[in-house]
Amino acid sequence: MQPCYRVVGVLSLLGALFACPAAAAPIQGPSNGGPPAPAPRVAAPDPSLAREYLATIRPSADLQSFLDRSVAEIGREDPKFLASAARIAVIDLTQGDPPRIAHVRGEESIYPASTVKFVYLMAAYAFQERGRLRIDAAMDADLDAMIRASSNQATRKVFARLTDTEAGPELAPKEYSVFRERRLAVKQWLQSMGITDLHAVNPTYDGNGDIFGRDQQFLRDRSIDGGLPAAGGQYANRTAMTASGTARLLALLATDRALSPEDSATVRRRMRRDVREQPHLVHRIAGGVTSLRGTEVYAKSGTWGPVYADAGIVRDSTGRQFVVAVFTDANPPYRGDAIADLTRRLAEHLLAPAPAPQGGPS
Repeated sequence: MQPCYRVVGVLSLLGALFACPAAAAPIQGPSNGGPPAPAPRVAAPDPSLAREYLATIRPSADLQSFLDRSVAEIGREDPKFLASAARIAVIDLTQGDPPRIAHVRGEESIYPASTVKFVYLMAAYAFQERGRLRIDAAMDADLDAMIRASSNQATRKVFARLTDTEAGPELAPKEYSVFRERRLAVKQWLQSMGITDLHAVNPTYDGNGDIFGRDQQFLRDRSIDGGLPAAGGQYANRTAMTASGTARLLALLATDRALSPEDSATVRRRMRRDVREQPHLVHRIAGGVTSLRGTEVYAKSGTWGPVYADAGIVRDSTGRQFVVAVFTDANPPYRGDAIADLTRRLAEHLLAPAPAPQGGPS
């Protein structure tokens, strides 16, 4: 079941759904006298190659027209979707390079709910490739729980490993400076590949008192760029993602440019979605391809309060693929079939067999 975030306290805390589990231990890790980092398991791709690839992505008038028309048609049948301020991005990888992109509000930031967990899954393998950590049995189990069961507790453990940080009481300025820098580890990895609009700096939370101490200190930190706009008592440093940035990262995963081919395949396998095994995903991306034989989906959904989201790779049996990311934000919350419907339309449009040549030799 996809767990939902619970509101903590008054309305001012509504968007602050990220902190670490309670533990008052000091910051530890290789940079603070801990054990040396393990050697890389496989060669890590040069991030400059990812930057070069992302720079080739081009807007497509044809794809944009199809996306706009599809959203309008779905909205006529489902007015609640039209009112949900959906952020959507699609990258077509079926025609080789350059990739084609289209989006609707794709550059507007939104709280991603559990969708951010695929970012942390990718980061775990990237950091292992670079010798910054080792995915041991315990972390492997946490990664599985984070992605398959969407466990927030497992996500907090994974994020703690990625950033060498732990929850605890507020820190003095000098210690907080170290903590602050470490919490930016995943964002800095994304930036090294040219992705600057994914503010992945917090784990996910259950909202049962697990936001306290140094995590609140970090969430209140207005000196860090990239968080969602804060009003009143809202935290200024909340996790934020755009649909376009999400789709670009997934395009790197789909084409083995963020990770080695071996680890890219492992991450996609962990993200594989099938409504026969996970029927609760029938309304998401996986639900849109149930009638298309041989088509696979590698995705991560998210649900919290007003947010309803999914982002993933859709690949057919010949290897043709596209990426789609959808985030809705509505009150009352949207929980309809639009994500599955849009995915179906995109799959039928982008993955349709090429028409057979007409005629023959004269």
